[in-house]
Amino acid sequence: MPRTILAVRRLAPMWILALLAALLAVSGAPAQAAQDTSVVVDGTQGGRTFDGIGAISGGGGNSRLLRDYPAAQQSQILDYLFKPGYGANLQMLKLEIGGDANSTDGSEPSVEHTRGQVNCDAGYEFWLAEQAEARNPSIKLYGLAWAAPGWINGGFWSTDTINYLISWLG
Repeated sequence: MPRTILAVRRLAPMWILALLAALLAVSGAPAQAAQDTSVVVDGTQGGRTFDGIGAISGGGGNSRLLRDYPAAQQSQILDYLFKPGYGANLQMLKLEIGGDANSTDGSEPSVEHTRGQVNCDAGYEFWLAEQAEARNPSIKLYGLAWAAPGWINGGFWSTDTINYLISWLG
């Protein structure tokens, strides 16, 4: 390869750095505040619906310890989380649908270790949902499955999985 091409290749990074330095050194126009913006609210048209403020319980233990707190502190924390007009005032709660999976941050047990034998006391999620509903009967509950019990056949998106999720819904 000719020496001039080698020299250009060796100097290319320096030229790029010099160009970047020059661009950064050139001061542009100062930033300007945005012009006032107006928003028109038309109550006759449909739009996005605000569903509320929510939280996620899951990941193998971020709510688990709460079940073991002394009753007074437990009740106070649950009130702060779910009681309407008080504390966080959560309107939604997403619960982990336990699947017995091992994970680095814990595991929520399945409510159906064996096909057809449902035990909603197997973990802490149903307990937490009951506590949330006791404080806020209007709370919206959602479920999120990360895994499925070992008896499920046909993969995660199978009839067995659908039936398992339906049994979780109760």
